Amino acid sequence: MAAVGRGRGRGRGLLARDLPQEAQTRPGDSASGDSKATENGVEVKKEEPGMSRQDSILELQHVLDSLTLDVSDQELNNLYQLAESASSNDSDIKRVTEQVYSKFTSDREYAKTGAFICEKLAALEVNGTKFRSLLLSMIQADYKDKDNLRSKSVSKFLNILSFMCQIFGTLRTAGGEVFKPLVSPLYECFNMILDSDHSDNDEFECLNEQLQSIGRDLEQSDRDKMEQMMVKIRSKVIRNGSSQQARCTLLEIIESYCRGWKDLSNDVTRFYCDTMMDILTD
Repeated sequence: MAAVGRGRGRGRGLLARDLPQEAQTRPGDSASGDSKATENGVEVKKEEPGMSRQDSILELQHVLDSLTLDVSDQELNNLYQLAESASSNDSDIKRVTEQVYSKFTSDREYAKTGAFICEKLAALEVNGTKFRSLLLSMIQADYKDKDNLRSKSVSKFLNILSFMCQIFGTLRTAGGEVFKPLVSPLYECFNMILDSDHSDNDEFECLNEQLQSIGRDLEQSDRDKMEQMMVKIRSKVIRNGSSQQARCTLLEIIESYCRGWKDLSNDVTRFYCDTMMDILTD
């Protein structure tokens, strides 16, 4: 899976529409080929019958540490097998979830890749303890601590927000619906950025890239909240106090919203990229 982008902060990570058809194989599906996967040119052994639980945990951490944005079906299957082997009891599956969560909230560039991998691991369950439930609990805990997280590190806050957005955009319930409990927290985090007089350009850029990815699903989940948020964005564009870079980014959000979150044309995309370059070089 190849990452796409259009300059710093534009399209970082993998958006839902960028996932190729070949990457839709479920972790339980068999993969052809030999017994070794490759990470950055380094051979990684698949979990073998004789591999101990501790070995699987260490190997899983190695694979996560070596992970790039380009993840093959074979590597996804390998990850699932290692996670399954390492999750022999309640404590183990929690540790595995923590390993995965820590990896994919360390850099927002990995948010979409991480959400896609978590979707593959969602079926993991040990004695009634589910990977998916543990993952959502960790997201909820960080959401509740969002004010503290943001005050300590905007970068860490944006990493977690991006991952939360991509989990919302990727994982589905058994009925094929989005996770409704994430809707209000996402709007609250976005409004936190818009309501603050101290939000930086990176926060507005994150808001833009995530809304272009999940805006349609988020709007369909609560249209009133989306309309209220758009009023704030319009006011932020018109009002003095926001930087040129911030206003350019917010204007792009408005245009995407007016187009029903459809991909902007190449000409429009080029306009925003060129305008942003002019602003940054002034």
